[in-house]
Amino acid sequence: PTVEVGDPTVGVRGDVVDIAAGDRFVAHRRVRAVAVTGLNRPAQQTTTQQAEVSPVEDGAPQARTIASPQLLRPRPLEPTSGPRRWVHAMTGGLVNLGPSAAQLREQERMARIQRPLRGAHVTTYLCLKGGITKTTTCIGTALTAAQYRPEAVVAGDFNPDAGDLAERVTGREGLAGVNQLAQHVDSVTSIGDLSRYLYSEGRLTVLPGEPDPKLGESLTSAQFNAVIEILSSYYSSIHVDAGTGITHPIMPGILARTDTLVVPAAYSITGAKRAYETLAWLRSNGFGRLASSAIVALTERDLVSREVDKNAVLAMFEGIPVVKVPADRHLADGAQVHLEQMQPRTREAFAEIAALIADRYPA
Repeated sequence: PTVEVGDPTVGVRGDVVDIAAGDRFVAHRRVRAVAVTGLNRPAQQTTTQQAEVSPVEDGAPQARTIASPQLLRPRPLEPTSGPRRWVHAMTGGLVNLGPSAAQLREQERMARIQRPLRGAHVTTYLCLKGGITKTTTCIGTALTAAQYRPEAVVAGDFNPDAGDLAERVTGREGLAGVNQLAQHVDSVTSIGDLSRYLYSEGRLTVLPGEPDPKLGESLTSAQFNAVIEILSSYYSSIHVDAGTGITHPIMPGILARTDTLVVPAAYSITGAKRAYETLAWLRSNGFGRLASSAIVALTERDLVSREVDKNAVLAMFEGIPVVKVPADRHLADGAQVHLEQMQPRTREAFAEIAALIADRYPA
């Protein structure tokens, strides 16, 4: 299905909230979440005095909880934009027309993005063709996830051909980190050790790639696995900007550890065909699970002639969610990326990609 920005059919999926054991790195503070198992919750009793204490089979008293009465009437949702908000403000709240359909869709999308996540989830951005916004899609989606998700989010540059992810997030040139971390991963025993290789911009943390292509080519699948293993000890949401060389020695490790694949595409003939060929290669080389659950980010950045049948391009990805990312001047120059400087429809598109990723979190 094609997901247009503002599609009223997008809804909230039912979720199960799990409390999982393990380390979490939340808002730059390390927090330990403890799994609670084996406890039976007693039935609630309503009383105006005190909780009853009833004996259990082993003789130990067990306190029952007191149900608090609901004293406040539920408040209706208030409009946050448009004429509905104006009417609400001008009448001092006496006239509440409720939220608009667009506001409800936005709230539903945010609820999907904030879906609870147990363990680590690796999202990889991959296409056989370069120059069709692979890194931009990774940055826009990771920035959106970092803005709305409760845990810390990390984006890593694993492009062996001198990727610029860290530069476009932080605005700083010449940053390096992935190769040094791969070489010293055994000495990382705390978030303080790990932070020597990381950089932050707002709530998003980035692991820079290797600016020297010769050194970037040397990274192996085993080293990638070691780096992902240490990142997943402190981060749950991990975004991987991969290269275009699908036969590079690092690629088997990346694909094996990937939970969700995002494939950038474009309306141009080359941009569409390379995205389709990426999915076809995955199906024929033992990675059908990634192709079947992939997300296509179709960027409308190329100026194509009317001879290109855009409906035919969409038909190439039948059965796969396609999110249309509109052309945006802020992203066109390849400079530092800021969410607040994007057009609203562009931000919505990246939010929809982040929501689709969260839809794939295990229940």
